[in-house]
Amino acid sequence: MLGVFIAWKRLSRRTEDLSRELGLELLFIRDRLPYFKAFVNTATILREKKPRVVFIQLPQGPLLAEVVMFSRLLKLSVVADVHTGFIYPTAFKEVLLNKPFHSYLRFVRLVVAHNILERELIVRKAGVLFEKSLVVYDPLPKPPQRLSKLAIEVDVENAISLPASWSSDEPLDKVVEEFSKSRTSRELALIITGSWKRNRELYNKVNKVVGKLGKEKRVILTGFIPDEEYWYLLKSCRAVIALTNREYTLPHAMWESVAVRKPFITARTRAIELELGSSYPCVFKPDLSDFAQALDKCLVEGESGRAVDAVENLALKSKQSIEKLRRVIQSLA
Repeated sequence: MLGVFIAWKRLSRRTEDLSRELGLELLFIRDRLPYFKAFVNTATILREKKPRVVFIQLPQGPLLAEVVMFSRLLKLSVVADVHTGFIYPTAFKEVLLNKPFHSYLRFVRLVVAHNILERELIVRKAGVLFEKSLVVYDPLPKPPQRLSKLAIEVDVENAISLPASWSSDEPLDKVVEEFSKSRTSRELALIITGSWKRNRELYNKVNKVVGKLGKEKRVILTGFIPDEEYWYLLKSCRAVIALTNREYTLPHAMWESVAVRKPFITARTRAIELELGSSYPCVFKPDLSDFAQALDKCLVEGESGRAVDAVENLALKSKQSIEKLRRVIQSLA
């Protein structure tokens, strides 16, 4: 067989999309520390299937070490798809599980970075040769063929969508505060998706701000919604907020907005500036201090056209990078 794509513990949407685009068999192994089951299952997969090319999703570091070891025994070509959590861990546990394995990247055939800035970081921190690395942007997600209107009553065509994970590093309460200061909030609603049950404390904070500002009709929390409704919202709304302030990454919500050709509003990080240039109109400071102005510039002052041009360019970059990776894989096999 040509190849497999192996992931441990947590499966990213990028891994699902890339394996589909490249025609690789996706093998996801649910496990937790010390990853004994994952280690045994991976060894069995490699010995029995004997794939010519093995893609791995990083984190986790131990997966990289195991596959590199087997690559020497079984003559496999290993491709490492490096997520930010592997090369730029921030939590103590992430550091322990990933940093000791950075040097193993030197022994794979190809290191795949998600953006220009992350590629520079991988070369610098792991000592990977620049020519052994390649930037491959996220494949554009594919919406379901059938879409459904939202079950709740809301005018999605006069709304901005904010896909939220409800993690503790998403300042959704501050987003609502800043949104209420904008001229945009007089014309458009803010629809925040995602299961708020993951973080009831944050949910209570957001609700408190909404009530205090009297924005119950302008800020809608949908909770979890099915894919058919989610993509209907993205296709129908005016713009998408891709909320992240983490460096070396491009948020997945950005690629979802590219898939439906909608302008996205996101934080002005170095990674974003390197990809879009300094003239992209729909960006705000990571501390959200100019969030209201960014919304108004993008949606009230007529800059959304320039944003859509940038979206088209990103769609082309994604397609071209995947085509290049496809050619490289053929040479490795």
